[in-house]
Amino acid sequence: MKLEVQPLADHHDLAAFSCGVAELDAWLTTHARTATGHGTRTYVVIDARGRGVGYFAVAPHTIDRGDLGARSGRGAPRQIPAILLAKLALADELHSQRLGGELLVMALRTIVGAARRAGGKFVVVDALDERAASFYEYHGFERMPQNPHRLTKKLSSIAKAIGENWP
Repeated sequence: MKLEVQPLADHHDLAAFSCGVAELDAWLTTHARTATGHGTRTYVVIDARGRGVGYFAVAPHTIDRGDLGARSGRGAPRQIPAILLAKLALADELHSQRLGGELLVMALRTIVGAARRAGGKFVVVDALDERAASFYEYHGFERMPQNPHRLTKKLSSIAKAIGENWP
């Protein structure tokens, strides 16, 4: 399936999108456009027919060194620059095609490109539930000790895994 990532724009029709998680559907239709003015960037994944079949949102972020495990935080400043993968959702009808990993790679490519220009050490994700946390863990993210639904992965490791140069 040919998919294309596009920054959210006025011409994108979001009304029909459904991923099966009411909170994610509502955020896209209610808040995605206004979130752009507050530092978040939303990207829509378009299929060959021009339909929005997924989306993700990213934002600049920091994490406290103390929130990381000793190994990950060693030698880092107190506040570590990061990029938050704030939202990630795939249309319901594509769940059976197991394209969640492909959507994640699209989001991570976008994040690595942004971090090359702006900097950052980690990608942070706040999983909505245990199922989502397990998805990110399967893809190499590590749970933070104080919050098992908050996961991180080093940008350098992500770049290597998706075949991108770093920095």
